Amino acid sequence: MPLMLTGGFHASEAPALQRAIVQALGADRARGVPVQAELEIVRGRGEHLAVVWRNAIVGFVPPDEAVTLAPQLPPARSREVTIVDGSVFPVVHQPPQPGADKRGVLWRIWVGRVPDEIPPVPDGFDQLDVPETKILGVPVSRLRDAP
Repeated sequence: MPLMLTGGFHASEAPALQRAIVQALGADRARGVPVQAELEIVRGRGEHLAVVWRNAIVGFVPPDEAVTLAPQLPPARSREVTIVDGSVFPVVHQPPQPGADKRGVLWRIWVGRVPDEIPPVPDGFDQLDVPETKILGVPVSRLRDAP
């Protein structure tokens, strides 16, 4: 079931969900170019709406957009799937931001028809903390030598 959008928007929390985005990208990550995406919008906890791509939660619908999208979604227990076009695209930050890879690349999600030029992500848009890097469940900071 397609959703009706008047425009498009950035999915929030890309830095915190970067691992999920990169895993969903798979081999497409190596090309480093925008990837067309068929996104699913699903109900989350409370009034939150999640963005799902390739069976992974890759972002959330910002609260101001959730107000207009929530009434279009089927009931929580419905088997209907809501689909919207979008794009997964790389943004290079120098110096690298938290969540970005060592080259400064942070993958973002655009929900809706992709414009000729995607607007920049507003400051303060993402609220979740970037998870600490771990190896086999042990934080990397604990693996380093003590001073």
